[in-house]
Amino acid sequence: MRNLIFFKPATFSGWGIKILIFLITALIAGESLALAAPLPVNYDIVYVRAPRAGNLVLTRIPEVFSPIDAEPGTDLMLLHQDGTEEVLVPGGNGAVLDPYVSFDGQWVYYAKIHDQTDLNTERRDGARSGSDIFKINLQTRQIVQLTFQEFTPNTGVANWSSNPVSGAGNENYLGYGIYNLGPCPLPGGKVIFTSSRNAFMPNKLLLFPNTQLFVMDDDGKNVTQVGHHNLGGALHPTILKDGRVMFSSYEAQGLRHVRLWSLLSIYPDGRNTSPLMSSFPGQSNTALHFQTQLSDGSIVVTEYYSQFNNGFGTLLKFPVEIPQGAVRFGSPNSEDNPYIQMGWFPTGDFAYNRYPFMPYGLESLTRFTWPHDEASPFIDGVSSVRAGKVTQPSGASNNDLLLVWTPGPANEKNRPINTPYYDAGLYVITGGGPVNYPNEMLLIKNDPAYNEQQPRAVQTYQEIYGVNEPTEIPWLPNDGTLSAELPEGTPYGLVGTSSLYKRDTKPGNGNPNFDGLDAFNTFSDQTTRNWIRQGADAGKYDNSDIFAVRLVTIDPTSHISYGPNHVGHFSRNYISVGAERMRILGEIALRKFDAQGNLIFDPEGNPDTSFLAKVPADTPFTFQTIDKNGMVLNMSQTWHQVRPGEILTSCGGCHAHSQEPLDFSQTAAAKPEYVIPDLANNTPFIFSDGNGNSFEFPIPAPVIDLEYYRNIKPILERSCVQCHSVNGPAEAGLVLDDVFLVNGVDNTYHRLANDYQGIYGFPPLTYPFGWNQGNQSRYIRSFQSRRSLLMWKLYGQRLDGWTNADHPSASAPGDPSTLPNGGTTVEEIEQADIDYQGTIMPPPGSGVPPLTETEKMIIARWIDLGSPVTMADPYFAQSGFFADELRPTLFLSTPRGRQNSGAMTRIRFSAFDYYSQLDPNFSVTLNFVVPGSGRPAGANLADLFVEVDDHIWEYQFPSSIANVPDGEIVIEVQDLYGNKTKIKRNFSFGGGGGADLDRVHGWRDLNQDP
Repeated sequence: MRNLIFFKPATFSGWGIKILIFLITALIAGESLALAAPLPVNYDIVYVRAPRAGNLVLTRIPEVFSPIDAEPGTDLMLLHQDGTEEVLVPGGNGAVLDPYVSFDGQWVYYAKIHDQTDLNTERRDGARSGSDIFKINLQTRQIVQLTFQEFTPNTGVANWSSNPVSGAGNENYLGYGIYNLGPCPLPGGKVIFTSSRNAFMPNKLLLFPNTQLFVMDDDGKNVTQVGHHNLGGALHPTILKDGRVMFSSYEAQGLRHVRLWSLLSIYPDGRNTSPLMSSFPGQSNTALHFQTQLSDGSIVVTEYYSQFNNGFGTLLKFPVEIPQGAVRFGSPNSEDNPYIQMGWFPTGDFAYNRYPFMPYGLESLTRFTWPHDEASPFIDGVSSVRAGKVTQPSGASNNDLLLVWTPGPANEKNRPINTPYYDAGLYVITGGGPVNYPNEMLLIKNDPAYNEQQPRAVQTYQEIYGVNEPTEIPWLPNDGTLSAELPEGTPYGLVGTSSLYKRDTKPGNGNPNFDGLDAFNTFSDQTTRNWIRQGADAGKYDNSDIFAVRLVTIDPTSHISYGPNHVGHFSRNYISVGAERMRILGEIALRKFDAQGNLIFDPEGNPDTSFLAKVPADTPFTFQTIDKNGMVLNMSQTWHQVRPGEILTSCGGCHAHSQEPLDFSQTAAAKPEYVIPDLANNTPFIFSDGNGNSFEFPIPAPVIDLEYYRNIKPILERSCVQCHSVNGPAEAGLVLDDVFLVNGVDNTYHRLANDYQGIYGFPPLTYPFGWNQGNQSRYIRSFQSRRSLLMWKLYGQRLDGWTNADHPSASAPGDPSTLPNGGTTVEEIEQADIDYQGTIMPPPGSGVPPLTETEKMIIARWIDLGSPVTMADPYFAQSGFFADELRPTLFLSTPRGRQNSGAMTRIRFSAFDYYSQLDPNFSVTLNFVVPGSGRPAGANLADLFVEVDDHIWEYQFPSSIANVPDGEIVIEVQDLYGNKTKIKRNFSFGGGGGADLDRVHGWRDLNQDP
């Protein structure tokens, strides 16, 4: 239900309404209001214009569902102050996207899809040409191409063609080009952008393709990936004045809804990812996208419903800086947060909305409209003219806000109308303040033959923000000074937090019948707030139940689109909840005791549950809080990362956005005597003795996998099939030895962990709607072993924190008529759950081998990792669940990219692979001769390197080199699965005048770090 109230609008004159209706009606009728007259601003504007085909033909505009869906012939335009304009870059058969003006106002960076008429209709209309990044000089019209369709797939999972578009019969390929998009200049002469060059699929497919964050020099050299955790996708990085980069992130990890896009910030080198505004909608599943910063420092972002609104919605604004003592985010319960004005009711009253975890100072800028998946509201609630929707804001001088507005419904569906279709035009809100009506915006350009989009003021950064460029945040120190655990050039980082008691892990306004959490099952999956939208508590528990934290790595999945071993258009060779490979990096017991055995407390009076752990850098991971049985209590549902040498301890708790964080430096994990567990080379594991005692035990392996065939099926065959057999008996209708292959795996797996439709055994009370609310079947609940009937039977007790008496249950399983009140109402059925009945399984005295405590915990962990199963056919093994889809971490600490001080005396790099392990063979080449090395330019220098620390190699030159004017180093490593990581770095030492160096020029950059 919408959080909306009524409010009488301010008086608006009758003549004002008539003029406004006339103007909008003229727009809808196709009248051009943009004549060659001076602009209402004192600067030129660059924008892109896409051909339009009238009011009754839908022309697409890129947005989060499909950021590549642009019209052929989309041009890059320069609009002058006098109203005249010129084509800077013609689209031709292609399309220009994402313009961004350089800090000195002399260049425009942009992306261009080379040919938008040659599309692969089998792959979401991906252009076979792909797109690349360019920059154009506004004075000379010189165009420089910065990317060149670089293709860097994981080489371990497939025999990839060198061409992403096609390949030989034994080669895999995508069938569409690489998309390099969203260039944004950075201070220090770099550019951040997004790219699909790694050929990953997003884990949920309301985005195509999956683009990740990369940084390069502004001449296209020294490319590095900085967004290793962009497993959903990232769009439109935008520099902030303080040097951070904000970007739109597809936050669909785990069970989260498929439409949620949040606004995050990150350092340009990939460190310190933080939320700016999270997508926790109450009334619609919306995206936060197309972000900018005003002159006063405020952030402005578009909120809209993806896929059916072409990026049009409403604009939200909030400050970057907040008052001292204020909390950055509001309550997780939206009802505790302020209303913000948004749209109109048919009564002529303003409509309002409010948000969970509302950013401090959030307000609506375009109050006349909303972000919903329906037609825009009427202009004042009572007229017959719709208010339209807005998108693509951009800051300009004097706090001006450029934006795009379209009149009409601005929605593709008949809710209740969808025509006239989009007629996007350019407008400005002077002063950056809120507007109540569209006519408070000033028209800049609206030609009915085009959709004008993505305006950018042709101004210097100084003219807009008062400084020459944003603050330059120093790039990845990784110099060994931050921690003894992180020597110079390390491939690891440290991650931790101050308290697991400090948390906002349950939904702000969940189901009251289930203590604010999700109902056991309902007729609709859209009612849930826990896990799918906001929060992630697995049943009722107290903080005292928190025993340990589990760090879980998450591998991406390559899009093996065509060729050998592919399984379909966008399919995977494994099944798991969330469509991700989750593996245990380690489990860390949290409670700490002094020398006398007394419990240590934190400064807030709670048991100290801080931790700090060493983890492999550039490896996506997430957190699970677990109890003494290793079962999930709550789970972070976003991807995290640390870069090499990073220490990340800033989160202050578990999703505790609405609370003042506990300072990590005041906790036990920050003290010198704290022993930092090494999760890169070992895996601490929680074990239980079955008598209430649990303990942490180190396993000398970097990661632990759990999968159905390898770990679960053998236990079922030994201790379960005696009573649950396809040949009988089949107690409770559960069969656990059905080996008939369905969708590539044993049907037992589907009966146990993939029976959403309720086909097998006892039906759900909500038949025929199936098992909703995260239930995979009657027996397993996604990521929630504590709420899974299977685990109750294995432990011989109910584990979810409730009792049988707390909720009604059917005395005859699956029969709602046997509920206490006969199941005659939807309310009673949706308040029901399943009781724990009978005895522990297998039954004592049955002669069937019982499960050990470790085996029980293995099954619980398997559930909490998404119940993964790989395809049974060996044909798919190479890219199945056990595939290694994370290439090795590789970091070159010296030389640095571009100019280095002093003389060149050494090369130092690190490499690490957390899963299949590092191949000891690597190569290092230089394009010049190292005096005294006895090697020519271009020769492999690998045997001259010595491992000087944990996975750190160094070559000390026989003598220093004072002058290296144009050096190039190439390092390539690979893991034992065949995945390769390659660095190509261009650098220099000295200022010229030294001895000439012999050189060899190699290939263009194939992969990652600068």
